Amino acid sequence: MIRHLSLAFCLSAAFLPGGVAASDTSLYAEPAPEDASFIRFAGFNDVQTAHFAGKSFDLSDTDDMAYVPVSSAALNGIAPGSFLTVVQQPDGRHAVIPEDSRDAAARVYLFLLNATDDVLELRTADGAAPVIEGVTPLTSGARAVNPVAIALGVFAKGDATALATFDVTLKRGQNLSFIAEASGIRLVENHFGPVAD
Repeated sequence: MIRHLSLAFCLSAAFLPGGVAASDTSLYAEPAPEDASFIRFAGFNDVQTAHFAGKSFDLSDTDDMAYVPVSSAALNGIAPGSFLTVVQQPDGRHAVIPEDSRDAAARVYLFLLNATDDVLELRTADGAAPVIEGVTPLTSGARAVNPVAIALGVFAKGDATALATFDVTLKRGQNLSFIAEASGIRLVENHFGPVAD
């Protein structure tokens, strides 16, 4: 069970259009490679460099929890178009959580990433209506929804009391991730950093 929860809102100012096109230069200082994958790093506090899939990533110029576009040719075993979150766990080990694609521009995508030992669910804050169910440790769940203002909560499976609740106003093209770690649960608006060298 998560014992100590901290709530941090990491919301960027820029809203993303629905799909991510590799040639869309409005998202990046330079266009993402045609074979780009999108990698973000969680729990790498005060770490300047992260190593993943045979590549070193400079995190010093990357906003917290931003996806880093990188050519899949520079990575070992990562398919083009992948969205992945790499989590540094308390014991220093890295866990890789794959995410679903996001294809419908008119919908809001919600993601629940579980880096805890519990099975988690995203529900309405009162627990009455499930949104994303049964997310096992070191996996993610996703759901496309219509833009709406709503209170949501992250729950351990079978529990009636939320581990954390969030009042959100969902906007078209805005995708949100609920990231559950041993240290707490964060709500992050998905955003992109510069292309990796």
